[in-house]
Amino acid sequence: MNANLLKSPKLSNVFIFIFVSVLMLRLNSVSNIMFRLSALALMLRLCSAVNTAFRASGQGINLDKKRVIFRANFQLLHTYTIFFIFFNAHAAFKLGVENIPTSLIQTICTDAKKESCVIGLITNQTGVDQKGKRTVDILAHEGIAVKYIFVPEHGLNGTLAERDVHDSVDKKTKIPVLSLYGNGSGKMISAEHMNELDCLIFDIQDSGMRHYTYISTLLNTMKIAAEYKKQYIVLDRPNPLGSLMQGPLVQPDLISFISIASIPLRHGMTIGELATYFNKNIIDKPLSLSIIPMQEYDRSKGFMGTFIHQLSPNLQSLQSCYGYSFLGLLGEVEPFDVGVGTNMAFRCIALPKHMNISQDVWRRLQKVFSSFGVKSFLYHHTNPKNNRKSKGLRLEFSDISQLRSFELFIAILEFFKKEEIPFSFSAAFNKAMGTAEVQKLFNGVIAKEELFNKIEQDLKKFLDLTQSCFLYQPIPSA
Repeated sequence: MNANLLKSPKLSNVFIFIFVSVLMLRLNSVSNIMFRLSALALMLRLCSAVNTAFRASGQGINLDKKRVIFRANFQLLHTYTIFFIFFNAHAAFKLGVENIPTSLIQTICTDAKKESCVIGLITNQTGVDQKGKRTVDILAHEGIAVKYIFVPEHGLNGTLAERDVHDSVDKKTKIPVLSLYGNGSGKMISAEHMNELDCLIFDIQDSGMRHYTYISTLLNTMKIAAEYKKQYIVLDRPNPLGSLMQGPLVQPDLISFISIASIPLRHGMTIGELATYFNKNIIDKPLSLSIIPMQEYDRSKGFMGTFIHQLSPNLQSLQSCYGYSFLGLLGEVEPFDVGVGTNMAFRCIALPKHMNISQDVWRRLQKVFSSFGVKSFLYHHTNPKNNRKSKGLRLEFSDISQLRSFELFIAILEFFKKEEIPFSFSAAFNKAMGTAEVQKLFNGVIAKEELFNKIEQDLKKFLDLTQSCFLYQPIPSA
């Protein structure tokens, strides 16, 4: 330390106070109070050491010994600082499944029924902690024995891309695995199982888009839990698309399994916040709902933690999730190829090679993507789903919180219309979009300004309605 500090105990104490205060501000996002108390105790210890050293100096102890005392304590402070910052960077954030209170078993079952409590877990391969340990195994370790596992579209392992998910048995635990998806749509839990169950626990990672059906499974199972007066617990997870809320709400006549409720297309909410909203505004008779929140979640960062498992066969990575925010809908527009069935699913946009789209067209489209902050590169592939050769662009995304994906979707279709490249909407497009107004825009029935003004007004109303549902900062913005 500087020799001038050694001459003044007050100055030394001020220095230590400022240093440790900065450290504690850095630690402010660490919820473990013991770590913050440790930093405070260390500050008091160092101040005490300063004063002890000065008293020793007054009694004739030489300055070199005093410097040794300072050096030893300062090195200790340095060690603590490195450890605390490392802890803050790597262990502060917790998923809901990593934040389960010890009292959860009492929340689920009374002491009288603790041993015979029947728990159903709604989950898939995404139901794991940041180390990859499955939620079903974590619950068992906490004394919460799961009797049934209920699975959404794509099955327990997230590998199925079929219209039906069949019942099976979990290989590790031998717990029955019951399907909530069949014939291309959602299925309800049977009355037989609902009468047996005491509680349902939901732990599935969402994509952040309304037309992704995991949130449809959430609402359907909440509705039946309410009907049978069962408890419902959600283990919360991040929204990978961050805090932007965009796109139309769902018209009443277009409610379906791919647009399960009138929420924004890109909803900006976590699964726990959506459950809270559904319980307050969608379900006729609200159920007994508990949300196990995440710890130290910053919505603006989008996905936090470790992306261990793909969400489904075509949402294979965070890049796929980002692309899905607009390419998911473009997949419902012919003849576009968005890589479904390949390792570039929702990371590319292409058209059949036989259409002879020139490179100049793709380079002009690159400028459109660039204006939205998306990098793009010339690309071609043969899709094994239909053996069709296509040419187009490969996409790379950086800051999803800044990507206005609904506006980009409209801009892409405007671009191809201007280039006089024909396209048509699938029969499922309006259901996925939640409104017929987008088709009307491209059929020349309504103006773009009219569409966007309507969406803006609906988003403002929705934001007002959801204020009490938000669990994390910052709140979503339209």
